[in-house]
Amino acid sequence: MLAVRIERFGPPSELKIQTLPEPDIVADEVLIQVHAAGINPSDVKNVAGNMLHTTLPRTPGRDFAGVVVAGATDLIGTAVWGTGGDIGFTRDGSHAAYLALPKAAICPKPQALSMVEAGSIGVTYVTAWLCLDAAQLKAGETLLVIGSTGGVGSAAVQIAKWRGATVIGTVRKVSDGALAQAIGVDVVINLAGQALPDAVKAATQGQGVAVIVDTVGGSMVELCLQALQHRGRLVEISSPAQERRVTFDLIDFYHQEARLLGVDSRALDVIACAEILRQLAPGFESKALRPPTAGVQGYPLQDAIVAYEQVLNRAVKGRVALTP
Repeated sequence: MLAVRIERFGPPSELKIQTLPEPDIVADEVLIQVHAAGINPSDVKNVAGNMLHTTLPRTPGRDFAGVVVAGATDLIGTAVWGTGGDIGFTRDGSHAAYLALPKAAICPKPQALSMVEAGSIGVTYVTAWLCLDAAQLKAGETLLVIGSTGGVGSAAVQIAKWRGATVIGTVRKVSDGALAQAIGVDVVINLAGQALPDAVKAATQGQGVAVIVDTVGGSMVELCLQALQHRGRLVEISSPAQERRVTFDLIDFYHQEARLLGVDSRALDVIACAEILRQLAPGFESKALRPPTAGVQGYPLQDAIVAYEQVLNRAVKGRVALTP
């Protein structure tokens, strides 16, 4: 089979496209023929050596969709989808023609999603789900999403609306306002022309929001804390490499009784992620959750280096996937 391989860390040009034997499966494992496997920014970081605990040589790739072709007889022929914080890092991932996984990691693909759609959104929706669970978002509460048109941001908007929340979303360009509204954002804040705390207070009658999902980090953290209501919850999932340390007013923080929460989707293996995807599936079947409006651009495995470079350089609007 063809597979993408990391033999040494570096830019996408260091990747190798190799012919390898199909994975051997042991008891309680299945073999999946991969139909689509998204390339996430974390996959690009993994190739560069910026993700902890990755062992080499390794086939990268977290997201996938495909069909079970060997293993448990009751699962053969099942269309499946998945993601995980172990595959592509400590066990071979999805950027190959075949993928071996534990039977417990198998999750039927929603019929409403194509293979390419299902194979390229696992990380974003699992991360968004984890954020809203960590914050214990309730129906009727107001959520602020920083970066509402990004992958995790747009997933958080949709899941929050599905749960009955009101959503405020930030953009940085006027042209992104319509996209945010199409995703489901109720109130759009353009950070290019509005100060975040003032705009949020104006949109909430001075109260602030109950929950914030911040996909940006860095200097945005303190602004988010200022936009929370009393006992509000701020969830952080990312940090610019040059802004790993942040500062904020500690007295204001504890008078406000704010909660600051960190979420790391890589802490969940492919089995744990499958359980979340099972809970997400009804949302896709009912069309409450939708794949990215910008679509998915597919590349054959032979063009994996080009595809990785597209993600690295943010040259494609929407998602990028390998389609073995």
